[in-house]
Parts: sequence; structure tokens; C-alpha cells
Amino acid sequence: MRNVTVEGTVPAFRSSVWAVLADYPNVVDWNRAVKESYAIGDLVEGVGAQRQVNVGSKGSIRNRETVTEWEPEHRMVIAVDQIEKQPIRQATMTFTLSDDDGTTPFSMSYDYEPQGGPLALIYGPVLDRLLAKGFNDFIDDLGPAAQARTAD
Repeated sequence: MRNVTVEGTVPAFRSSVWAVLADYPNVVDWNRAVKESYAIGDLVEGVGAQRQVNVGSKGSIRNRETVTEWEPEHRMVIAVDQIEKQPIRQATMTFTLSDDDGTTPFSMSYDYEPQGGPLALIYGPVLDRLLAKGFNDFIDDLGPAAQARTAD
């Protein structure tokens, strides 16, 4: 199992950051890497909520994701149940939010098992760097989305 963790400070209140993350099926509305996202089933928030997320320049990387932990304004854990067109067998994402006087220290941890057996030892570090870049972009995109929620 490999891990990529990125941290940043989102310039918005924790409640606003959580509101963006809690709008679980609609990540496409603010995350530049996502080309399409939608709910799977009727549950759109909380443990058990599922979504389909298509990323990449043409949306060809497809992930089916399920919330496994939901602690409002503190923590969300998402199991990536199905991963298509990526050298990853399984993954879990954890979002952790803290509170700091109007800003939100934010952590995104991604635990994943690469496919490819021994070859994963070679391309794992490259994949780590690519994932870290995408996750830092995620945090960068989260800021304006959360600030817009504050203005609502």
C-alpha cells in the first residue's frame, strides 16, 4: 500500500469547506480535474452515499466512490470501489478539516494499492508525484468554491 498526503489551508470557514465537500455528487461543479460526476442511488450524503466521478482530459478515467465515514465539519473517508483506466487496484481517500479562526487547515490522504506487481515499485514514485499534483489542485479549487458558499 502506498500513501500520498497533501495539506493546505483553505481561506474559508470550516463550515463552508464542509458544505462544498458534503455536496458529494457535485464535485464536477468546482474541481477542474472532474469532467463528470453524479450520484449513484438516492443517498447523496452521509455514510453509504455513492458517486461516479470521471476525470482526465476527456473524462476517460472512471471512479466509483462510496462514503465510509462522515463526521460533519471534521472528516470524510471515501472508498474508491471501482477504478477504470488507472494503474490502481484500490484506494481510500480521507479528508480532514480543522478550524483556525476563519481559515481551514485541510488534509487529503490517499492510500492506494498500485497494480502491476513488481513494476509498481518502479512507477509507484512517479504515480505518487502525479497524484500529489492533482490533490494540490483539488485543495486550490476547494478554496474559491468554499468562499462562494460563505457569500451565499
